[in-house]
Amino acid sequence: MSKTPFSTCLFVIAASILMMRCTFTGRSLPPEVATSERPAISPSGEYVLVIVSGYDGVARFQSFQIVRRHAAATGERSALLGETVYAALERFASRHTTYFLWGPGDRVWVYSGDVGTFFWERNAETGLWEKHGWAAEHAPLPEFLQQRLGEG
Repeated sequence: MSKTPFSTCLFVIAASILMMRCTFTGRSLPPEVATSERPAISPSGEYVLVIVSGYDGVARFQSFQIVRRHAAATGERSALLGETVYAALERFASRHTTYFLWGPGDRVWVYSGDVGTFFWERNAETGLWEKHGWAAEHAPLPEFLQQRLGEG
């Protein structure tokens, strides 16, 4: 029976931890999910979902803005963003699991482990973005949320 060197065991453990960490960070999230480090482009390509992080003196929170996307994309964030067309008033506590993402039809979805699941969609008649509670309307969840919440 051969002995495995201690350094090899340490490397295997470190690599396993690193792989697990990458699994739970924003790097492994699909492109429709926005994070504070990475905005997400809507399915139509017309909008960008931007996550805003803040601190209100009591707790850290996240919110979002919907920005009309410029057609000219140079790879720089400032070149991709244009006019803010909607800035959410809602704040979601950072201490809870929260996902911000695009769904079909350019709906913005927010899952908060604290307050529930909501979506915003643009009213074609008024041009305004309107909030809806998923529990009340039970619209079909985007695939990412179906997987996370075990719905389907």
